[in-house]
Amino acid sequence: MAETAAPAVPDAAGGAAWDGLDVLVAHSRMAPRLLPVIEGEPGIRLRMAEEAGTDDADVLIGFQFPPGSLAKLDRLRWLHLTGTGVDHLGAAGLRPGVLVTNSAAVPVTAVAEYAVSGLLLLLKELPEVVRDPAAAWYRSGAQLLTGSTVAVAGAGRIGRAVLRRLTALGAHTVAVTRRGDVPVAEAERTVPAARLVREAPGIDHLVGCLPGTPQTRGLVGREVLAALPEHATVTNVGRAETVDNEALHTMLREGRLRGAFVDVHEREPLPPDDPVRSVPRLILSPHRAFAFPGEPAEVARTFLANLHDLRSGRTPRDLVPWPAERKPE
Repeated sequence: MAETAAPAVPDAAGGAAWDGLDVLVAHSRMAPRLLPVIEGEPGIRLRMAEEAGTDDADVLIGFQFPPGSLAKLDRLRWLHLTGTGVDHLGAAGLRPGVLVTNSAAVPVTAVAEYAVSGLLLLLKELPEVVRDPAAAWYRSGAQLLTGSTVAVAGAGRIGRAVLRRLTALGAHTVAVTRRGDVPVAEAERTVPAARLVREAPGIDHLVGCLPGTPQTRGLVGREVLAALPEHATVTNVGRAETVDNEALHTMLREGRLRGAFVDVHEREPLPPDDPVRSVPRLILSPHRAFAFPGEPAEVARTFLANLHDLRSGRTPRDLVPWPAERKPE
């Protein structure tokens, strides 16, 4: 689902305003492969920190920030996120007026492939094949994706990439957007979110690609899940809070859905003793849909592209409205 129009860029005076920058990278997992791509860029001093909030800087590159961790960064002018979501920045204490960009374009292909893979895992019963190949030899409840109707909730970059792949595999596709009044080119049909309950009985599979906003919270709710046919599956690679997970778990336990594949969770990492691990027909993925070998280098190149935009006096290509809320289509 689309974002609001980008606000004016603060302090975008071109080259001189964005030279001599103290750039702090607070992403220890990604930093070893990200730093070499940025090193050598003129006009910046590059440093690494184990966590944000321990040192001030002009520019911060990082992922998720704990509550209050950004509140004391008085010099901070620009935050570049190695991921996509900005829903945690308010609690982290980010000041209004700080420029925010993200790396939303980087994981599109990886997440779209992962979403389709999760759906195919459910349809082809591959976990059962791996778990008990001897038993699987003599029986199969596998379903075809071809000819089925798949609704994709959220038609942003990732949602559209998922729709393209589903179409290539022969599925009938439905894009679910906020208003539903602008047809999504990659889908056969586009419907508003308010009509999802009415559409649900005709949906074979539902794929969630929704961002986390007040408008999308619980969009795939109890009523929607209850209206899906029993052979339906649910795959979620969007934000966890966009699905009523308690209702989803209940319906899986009661056998009212074929299965679910979930890459995002309300608590991460998922505790080893979490009761959700015992929910039948639920495949839990450790929030890794975005991962691919070239990810850190692509994030670094995205940062540099936005820096070059700023130095040219242009609005950075990956600007995120802040503190304005993102609104779905």
